[in-house]
Amino acid sequence: MRGIIIVVEGDTEEEFIKQTLLPYLNQYGIYDVRPIKATTSKGLHYQKFRNDVMRYLRQESDILVSSLIDFYRIPSSFPNFSELKTLSQASQKVAKLEEGIAADINDSRFMPYIQLHEFEALLFTSDEGFAALFDSNSQILSEVKQIIEAYKNPEDINDGPTTAPSKRLRRIIPGYDKVLYGNLIIEEHGIDLTLQKCPRFKEWINTLINRMN
Repeated sequence: MRGIIIVVEGDTEEEFIKQTLLPYLNQYGIYDVRPIKATTSKGLHYQKFRNDVMRYLRQESDILVSSLIDFYRIPSSFPNFSELKTLSQASQKVAKLEEGIAADINDSRFMPYIQLHEFEALLFTSDEGFAALFDSNSQILSEVKQIIEAYKNPEDINDGPTTAPSKRLRRIIPGYDKVLYGNLIIEEHGIDLTLQKCPRFKEWINTLINRMN
């Protein structure tokens, strides 16, 4: 494959791919990595997402298309959504959705990835990034540390309406700017540490690398 297109949900994920993921993949000889925001009006919808993916697959033959979208509040229009209620573990639910998307699009050049539970979960890999940005605010650092210590795997931070990773950040950090703060925090603690602590995320990145080499 010549390059990778990653369909993302918003500005935060787009910036993450440009500023953090691309330099990491460069180490493996992968230089063409393009984040493209999903077509949205009134939120993410599967048919629009599908249309985006199919368009990119038609436009280029030598391309790998993937995605970086959140499991938290994913719309019921996505394939296999009705089957999620029969599964108890969030990781099983995400795998079931990815399985449905892959089967529906049915192209070997497409590899769906859904982040469990949100992109913001990756920020809780370490308190180093928070300490760099909010070193004078002991309250913020204390609350962040409690969350990090409670979850060995940041991807397990749940999807409750007040306890999802993004909701926690907005409560802890007044005026939280997800695009600015999110990427600065990840850059500070580094993608290598994120890969060590977030197994689903690591599996996705490793699969991308293996598919491209």
